[in-house]
Amino acid sequence: MPLLAFLLIILAAVLHALWNFTAKKASGNLSVIWIGLLIATFVLIPFLFLLSHKDIFVFKALPFVLATGTIHAFYFFFLAKAYEHGDISMVYPIARGNAIAGTAIAACLLLQEKISLFGVAGISLISFGVLLLGFINTRQKRGIFFSVIVAVLIISYSITDKLGVGILHPLAYIFGLTSLTTIFLAPYILINRKIELSVAFKEMKKYSLIIGLGSIGTYLIILFVFQMTQVSYVVAARELSVVFGAILGIMFLKEQHSTQKIFSIACIIIGILLIKIA
Repeated sequence: MPLLAFLLIILAAVLHALWNFTAKKASGNLSVIWIGLLIATFVLIPFLFLLSHKDIFVFKALPFVLATGTIHAFYFFFLAKAYEHGDISMVYPIARGNAIAGTAIAACLLLQEKISLFGVAGISLISFGVLLLGFINTRQKRGIFFSVIVAVLIISYSITDKLGVGILHPLAYIFGLTSLTTIFLAPYILINRKIELSVAFKEMKKYSLIIGLGSIGTYLIILFVFQMTQVSYVVAARELSVVFGAILGIMFLKEQHSTQKIFSIACIIIGILLIKIA
């Protein structure tokens, strides 16, 4: 993996952990997340003027943009559900851990990616460490259930987006992704979450701002990295965010820590170093 790609993934991991930590602090409030996506959509608009018409209007990219918008709408919905019923140190690892192995398999089958021996070892170690970290607390059964759904959605959008940014500029792509996700979630939010939306807008705007800007900043970095190296490596290496997420959960949300957690984090870090070598 190129050094620049590796460093960008580390930056994305930090941002990803921070906005997920904020989402958990907001107790998985979907209205807070939706307001964040709305803010992100408007923030992106001025940057589109930096692109040419050829960068923005690419007809053959439309199916990928529509697909990722739909998948991300379900992703944020079920991520909110997962954080309603589970700790960040459980939800985050299970969702991301299942996605690592799943994406690697899907990339080999659908994108014909070839994974080196170091790559296989790294992906396996990260997946093992992340899943071990998540299954420390198996009492939160509903949280686990929703986390697994989130993992399936991560696999789906990772493959879709790897193909999409091969056709469309990442900046235009993420604008389409964010705006469509916001539009697709709007009917549910405006009809079923009116009171929650009002409270979120009045009292939790700072959470929305962090989630919105953090999520687009994180994924914009990842979309650029998708253009540099294999999706299977990117999805695995970015799970360094799980380590940051677990640390934040322990330090600020007073979630439990144990020898098993430390061992899990060590597996993830070693796996990421192997991915760098690959």
